[in-house]
Amino acid sequence: MPVSTWTPVGQWTGTVTHDGEVDEYTVAFAPDGSLSVTTRKSSGTGAWTVTGDDSLEFSLREDFNLDVTQISPNGHRAAYIQIDITARHDGDALTGEGKAVVHGPDDVVIYATDARTEARRVS
Repeated sequence: MPVSTWTPVGQWTGTVTHDGEVDEYTVAFAPDGSLSVTTRKSSGTGAWTVTGDDSLEFSLREDFNLDVTQISPNGHRAAYIQIDITARHDGDALTGEGKAVVHGPDDVVIYATDARTEARRVS
């Protein structure tokens, strides 16, 4: 089976839907398999890998900005989210789903939820 030549390298903008909320983000996929993401209230880094002709997986840690007090749906203060997504691409569009695990300032897991994402390559 031939190896896919497609990669997500470049900048993408998208949305993630979780718990009835929709958050916008920008993500940059680097050629070395790393990624960086920014939102209105957080930023993070992680890694990606192509898993097939039209699929990839990525994982990242997203830290809330210090000026943001983020409270989880179960009432705890959130410090960061560990996100793991499996996605498919169709040209310059990505759709995916996975898990978002919210951690408190003491690294204890305080909440987990399903997440769905859609993104478009912008450069």
